[in-house]
Amino acid sequence: MLRVSSSQSISKSAGMLLLAAMLSLVCSVPALAEVIRDFDVSVKLERDCSLDVTENITVDFEDSQRHGIYRMIPVRFERYGNAYSTPLKILSVTDELGNKRPYNETHQGDDINIKIGDPDTLVTGINKYRIHYVVRRAVNFFAGAPEVYWNATGNQWPYPIEKAEVRFYPPEGVSLGDVKATCYIGVQGSHENGKTEQKGDHILYFATNLEAGSGITIVAGLPQGSVIRPSVWQEFLAWLSDWWPLIVLPLCASTFMWQCFHGARDPKQQAISVEWNPPKDLSPAEVGTLTDQSCDMKDIVATLIDLAARGYLKIKEVPVNGFLFFSSKDYLFIRSEKPASGLKSHEYLFLNGLFDYNKQEMHLSDLKYKFYTHLPSIRDGIYNSLASGKYFRENPASVRHCYRFAAFALAVIGIFVAIKTSTSWGFGALVSAIIIYFSSGQMAARTANGWKAMYECLGFQRFVKMAEADRIRVLAKDDPTIFGRLLAYAMVLGVADEWATKFQDLLTHPPDWYEPIGMGPNYHFYPNVFVNDLGSGMNTMGNTFASTPPSSSSSGGGGGFSGFSGGFSGGGFGGGGGGSW
Repeated sequence: MLRVSSSQSISKSAGMLLLAAMLSLVCSVPALAEVIRDFDVSVKLERDCSLDVTENITVDFEDSQRHGIYRMIPVRFERYGNAYSTPLKILSVTDELGNKRPYNETHQGDDINIKIGDPDTLVTGINKYRIHYVVRRAVNFFAGAPEVYWNATGNQWPYPIEKAEVRFYPPEGVSLGDVKATCYIGVQGSHENGKTEQKGDHILYFATNLEAGSGITIVAGLPQGSVIRPSVWQEFLAWLSDWWPLIVLPLCASTFMWQCFHGARDPKQQAISVEWNPPKDLSPAEVGTLTDQSCDMKDIVATLIDLAARGYLKIKEVPVNGFLFFSSKDYLFIRSEKPASGLKSHEYLFLNGLFDYNKQEMHLSDLKYKFYTHLPSIRDGIYNSLASGKYFRENPASVRHCYRFAAFALAVIGIFVAIKTSTSWGFGALVSAIIIYFSSGQMAARTANGWKAMYECLGFQRFVKMAEADRIRVLAKDDPTIFGRLLAYAMVLGVADEWATKFQDLLTHPPDWYEPIGMGPNYHFYPNVFVNDLGSGMNTMGNTFASTPPSSSSSGGGGGFSGFSGGFSGGGFGGGGGGSW
């Protein structure tokens, strides 16, 4: 008797267990369709640039039981960083004799999924399927010459294709000798060429023994004039179908901002009356900010003129010593003894910033690269004063910052989307962000009290433009300081020149708070010249107040769309794949 050692017995048992496990694994895997025996495709280029495609697919399920096959065909590609659609219409799904086969068409992502077969019927062995459809926008143009670059079989079938043939039919009247033809076979990205030859009225592309995941992609370059290109209107509508987010998103943003803007408007829209005085409770800086919802440098500099007119300081022109923003003169500010206890917060901050809190005299040139540190708190004081005085529902600066932050966030999202996914969505978001950003300045809503004061400001502006000389003469006689006292208001409302013109023959001396160069017995005062010089001086002051120190930085050193310029298998339009179910 043959005796078996224990180690041999263990080894034999382990081998049997391994074999049983492998058989169990094989049996547990669902059977797949074994092979595509024949994949025959007819592609006809029509004169209107559409492709008439018929696919004849012969599938051998062998002993597997299946309901049928599904065919997935891409209809959305990426081109120039954006989606590019190729509308596909199924004309029929039949067997090889033309008998209708049941099918269901669905969109799955970028593909159309054609599921063929009866869910209540199982089939085995060889089955033939014929899919007939029309595709548009699947023709490229190079220097006006059309080119068909079509992935005929797709590269996503899970089993091999024994034989693939593609027949390309050019439009009627086009000679096959004028058609440049080639094809690519193999897996996605393969540059291996298949066989091509002319057959009667068509070009035949064919390949054999394609492995799973392999396919055939054809290229046909035709002479210019072979087809009728879409009209400009058709091209625009097609472009719009792909790039609509670039139009729709900004329109939505504009509509939203308009609704917000409309909600911030005066619901009554009363008529503007003539007011010979601006609102008595508002400073010039507040008037300028109330009218355009933004605190500009001209509003802040107007505070200087207003404080001088109210007796808190004097302004004296002096020769410039050095460079002062292209100005030919400097300015000496002399602080008076008048206490600052009655000033508003922004006026107090301005005055103390101007004189460095404890000085009595200050040259404008000495404020260069220094005064800018006071600007944020002065602006905040103006905005907060208008908000606390119930002229605005909310602080205009806070409202503007919220909208601009939203615009910035939307721009970041747009850039990310444009780079990662879709140019049209990304650029649509970017344009929307720009609209929101530049509209943000008009989104602060005035209260009823704010609109009342606003109309008083506009009434004073209208008075300056319309007042007759006799009326101004009476006002100047009753109040000799009126010219200088209201000059800052005229400046922020943009009517300083008109204000000066009204006093052209009424004044012989500048306001007592301003001393120009050359002031003396022979000095003759012209209000227009004075306002013009003061306007230039305000620009210089504004540039100086806002000037910041120079920074100490250092300096140091879908696939290709043209088969004849580097095509490959799986490139071009069409493609996809399929399977069984």
